[in-house]
Amino acid sequence: MKASKSGEFALIDRIIAEINKVKPGEWNALVSGIGDDAALIRTRSRYQVATTDCLVEDVHFKKSFLDWNALGWKALAINLSDIAAMGGTPNYALVSLAIPLNTEVEDVLRLYRGMLEAARESGTIIAGGNISRASEIAVHTTVIGEVPARGKALLRSKAKKGDLIAVTGRLGAAAGGLRTLAGSLHAARIDAEALEKAFWYPQPRIDVGRILVKNGIRCGMDVSDGLVADLGHILEMSRAGARIEAARIPVHPSVAVLGFEGLDLALTGGEDYELLFTGKKEAIEKVAAEACCPITIIGEVTRGAGKLEVVGSDGKLIPVENGGWHHF
Repeated sequence: MKASKSGEFALIDRIIAEINKVKPGEWNALVSGIGDDAALIRTRSRYQVATTDCLVEDVHFKKSFLDWNALGWKALAINLSDIAAMGGTPNYALVSLAIPLNTEVEDVLRLYRGMLEAARESGTIIAGGNISRASEIAVHTTVIGEVPARGKALLRSKAKKGDLIAVTGRLGAAAGGLRTLAGSLHAARIDAEALEKAFWYPQPRIDVGRILVKNGIRCGMDVSDGLVADLGHILEMSRAGARIEAARIPVHPSVAVLGFEGLDLALTGGEDYELLFTGKKEAIEKVAAEACCPITIIGEVTRGAGKLEVVGSDGKLIPVENGGWHHF
């Protein structure tokens, strides 16, 4: 059945039914959810963190390779990653969905099922939202979470000279996945399935974010626009410089086979949603011992506000100006 035939409120009822099957997170704290003008939530005396992001057709994905379930997962996961990048715990999500009139109801439910998979894994309640008619698909998601104290949050402005720079996981696969889906990456050696999965199913590092805070790390963010661009954000906010070594960049094996192109994807591709952070060597070693994913030291914070150097294995600088994702 098309969404236009179902009607807005019947579609909302179907969505509520899907959510009620799962009821993830601290459901008892949700006093009133979907159905009122706003969600009513019983809070505890902690510092809240809130974030919002969107996925828009023909900007973040093409309808020709759309996977509704995966779109739902990713729409929530990228916001959960922002909460992780603050060292926080997610609690509630609000979803604003825009869809064309001819959208199938079952496709919308697939989207919410994908979102609910991410909600279940992270303990996040989908507490409300909105549905609107539009000429293209757009999913706008807001997540509200908390950190235990003001001084126990990761901020971009806390990098200090002498800190080491580290990153979780492997980089470059998501950008490779987008190129594979779009048909612009055809190398025979690549694992297309692994790359496409990396693009659609980022894994927000919520547990690692909390481990960072516990071990005294105070500077961090997630890698959404690309390693170079996002490290640039940290340097700008911290009024510092950095020197990283290309040979240390943890390039995902599925794109490492591409040589320099794979390195470029890791440096500038974006959408990996790994955590990038700075801190003392001892603290990073403690994080690495506890984390469920690889932790790689890639460089050091230096003097020189905003100055970023990427050094190749031959000792020469690799040009990285304007690297990373730009919406405009």
